[in-house]
Amino acid sequence: MKLKLFNGFQLKILMAILMLLDHVAQYIPNTPIWFHYLGRIVAPIFFFMLVEGFVHTSNKTNYMKRLFIWGAIMFVGSRSLELLIPYEQNIPNNIFLSLGFCFAFLYVLEFIQKTEDNKEKTKLNIYLIIIGFLALLTEASYLGLGIVLIFYFFRERKLALSAWYIIFSLTFTLGEFSLENLFLINYQWMMVFSLPFILMYNGERGKSLKYFFYSFYPTHVWILYIIGYNLLKSN
Repeated sequence: MKLKLFNGFQLKILMAILMLLDHVAQYIPNTPIWFHYLGRIVAPIFFFMLVEGFVHTSNKTNYMKRLFIWGAIMFVGSRSLELLIPYEQNIPNNIFLSLGFCFAFLYVLEFIQKTEDNKEKTKLNIYLIIIGFLALLTEASYLGLGIVLIFYFFRERKLALSAWYIIFSLTFTLGEFSLENLFLINYQWMMVFSLPFILMYNGERGKSLKYFFYSFYPTHVWILYIIGYNLLKSN
């Protein structure tokens, strides 16, 4: 019996909670490292939901615009806060830009798949390379683009999706194979534990609180940044 326990809204709420814990560990001194472990499963779920949104949205252009608008809001707000309060823990580049460029990559890729004009296809391939390069410069880098392509191409083939996702996750164990490296330095491989949540997604959207999720990310990061700065200053 297949367990399809989570709709999109429930998955996003759960991931928002785990993301909060991950960022608590980033900005608040002496937080247990296992908070970061929990955070490793978050980004893949949001990229998975991005692909689901890309497939189901009725207006891809507006979806993409929202991602880049919130990316700009995050960028301006974060850089302003860092200038006002110079805390040693910098604010990440922001996931909105990673999501936005990955969405744009799929957007152009879909046009390439549909067009039969070779001249147009060549032009679109150039756009695709440029967008892919820009995606690599964002916070999620090749991780975001890689898993988005896995989720997109194997969306209807869950066994293949699972296999490729596990292989991709375990590439982060390459290099120095030691307990210190796996659990204290390079623990990104723990994103593999996102897979059960992905497989338990029931394909339903659930409640729509999209602007809550858009605003939650920058707001909680800025608040934790300020709290962390004040805690460090008081010691």
